[in-house]
Amino acid sequence: MFRFVLLIVLLTGSPVHAKIRPADLLRPADYNAVLISPTGEYLAVVKSDDEDTWFTIYEMPARKATFNSNMGKKITIANIDWVSDDYLVVAPARKAFRDVKGLTGELFSINAKKGKIQRLSIEESCPYCGGAMVHPLPSEDEKIIVSGSFDQFSEAHLVDIRRNTFRRIARSPLEGGSFVANTEGKIVFAIGENPQNVTEIYQRVDGEWQMVDSYAYGEPGWLPIANGSKKGTFYTIDSRGGSTKALGLYDINTKEHHTIIRLDKVDIGSIYRDHNYNVYAVQSDLHYPAVHYLSQKHPLARVRAGLEKSLPGQTITFTSSTRDNTQVVALAQSDVNPGTYLMVDLKAGKVEKLFEAWSDLKADELSPMHPVEIKTRDNETIYAYLTEAKNVPKPGPLVLNLHGGPHGSRDFWGYNREVQMIANMGAHVLQVNFRGSGGYGRDFENAGHLKWGTLMQDDVTDATQWAIDNNIADPDRICIYGGSYGAYAALMGVAREPDMYQCAIGYVGVYDLTMLYTHGDISGSRGHAYLQKVIGTDKDDMMARSPVYLADHIKADVMLVQGAVDRRAPIQHSIKMRKALERAGKDVRWKTEPRQGHGFAGVTDALELYQEMAEFMAPHLALDLEPIDWSAH
Repeated sequence: MFRFVLLIVLLTGSPVHAKIRPADLLRPADYNAVLISPTGEYLAVVKSDDEDTWFTIYEMPARKATFNSNMGKKITIANIDWVSDDYLVVAPARKAFRDVKGLTGELFSINAKKGKIQRLSIEESCPYCGGAMVHPLPSEDEKIIVSGSFDQFSEAHLVDIRRNTFRRIARSPLEGGSFVANTEGKIVFAIGENPQNVTEIYQRVDGEWQMVDSYAYGEPGWLPIANGSKKGTFYTIDSRGGSTKALGLYDINTKEHHTIIRLDKVDIGSIYRDHNYNVYAVQSDLHYPAVHYLSQKHPLARVRAGLEKSLPGQTITFTSSTRDNTQVVALAQSDVNPGTYLMVDLKAGKVEKLFEAWSDLKADELSPMHPVEIKTRDNETIYAYLTEAKNVPKPGPLVLNLHGGPHGSRDFWGYNREVQMIANMGAHVLQVNFRGSGGYGRDFENAGHLKWGTLMQDDVTDATQWAIDNNIADPDRICIYGGSYGAYAALMGVAREPDMYQCAIGYVGVYDLTMLYTHGDISGSRGHAYLQKVIGTDKDDMMARSPVYLADHIKADVMLVQGAVDRRAPIQHSIKMRKALERAGKDVRWKTEPRQGHGFAGVTDALELYQEMAEFMAPHLALDLEPIDWSAH
């Protein structure tokens, strides 16, 4: 274990502040990227200032700024990576409308030594044809692998950053497939889904693609994710030997699999790599994030262990490290810490605080989140997170905040600005990982198939009743809210349990299951296979599980929020739900934005949305919205 001479202790002793401004929760981070170069010679920092984005390179250890660029109001940096001693590769996001910025697919290189920015493009006629990083090739000087799609099939290109040349090295046999490369820069796997929603895995053998496995959605399977610990092996996420997803190892020559780490109740999720792109740990999230090391002797494993001991309650991730692992930029986060960047210097034996990601947010102003386990009516266990609003008594007002997806998606412990927004209004928040959610194994997720509006809804009801029985929720002050599938579950909640909730908000939701086959971007052939698996094909059954046909059961007040150009949950769903409620004699609070899609992007529109949501919920939850400042600046 490393012993640090100096460690900045986080989140203690800060004074009591006024109520948080919603704009401070929604605005971009002050610092959204901090990375040390492979030699430790440079520190790259991306900073936001109002609507401007600044990119600065500091020469270390003097911290002298050698390059400083104002990216401007129309562009920000979405992704950034050191790919050699002197070069960074950045993926920008450009302004689409109002204050909304989106990825375009373009790539730029930045030479830290010369302070030169260069666009990386496959051809001059297509300036945005850059691609997404497949592998940084640490052993190849100033070369990376990127993938992009110029028709329906993805291609992998070897990019010489210094010369700005692209050479195609692979083309996927699948529409929209992704690639996995080895450390020598050779594409070994292509992965994707066929029109029947079957995952197919191809291995490159003697220059030709050979299918090595395939499996249908919801069935056991595996995915290669990274180069393994020995030549000719690859780490995998593998669910074939049990319900949960394990970390496995696959030998490309013998085609044999070996399980390395499998947990009983929760999937293996994120993987951790060092600068040389070697995997040294994985993460799981049963209640709190937990890190599992492949080797406790790896230098970064020892650094992380030291930080976790010194900063209890914080989740530690590394944004970057030097090639020799002696200098590390760490990001400490928790439910009440949106992010603090630290510099770990093993040679000096110290840890230094660099930046707060959101400087205006203080831990004692934010509301803590706690994991809970809930027994359902059929004696199964579901998992949830309870955020207790500061200075709000219990039992008190409660908002059920339901995630979308639903399959494969889940809620996690940690800082969540939407949850903090609701808690800042004065309500406790309960997030429910109902059956059908991802992360807890195949059996847990598959239990929700064909159970939309029934078993999955029972889990939400049981979680609400748990909050009432445990004196968390005042039974007369409960609202239910969600987006996409969560909006469906919110409206099904007030239809099936008309006396349990006082209000419901459906945000970019689907309300008629039969329409999923005919409207929106899930209605293609691949989507049909998915829908048949998860909601079925019986029209009468789907109608019985659709809130649009149950409007006359609903007593609670309803707010519907919809983007007019939503392709996932087209506006026809919300229009049909509103008309059904109006026919049933219900007034509906209606909000739509003409240029928003499946979720409201940008601070301005989001602020307007949350203000209207707060005003809608306030009388039902008996909230005092004073003195919340809803201004954008």
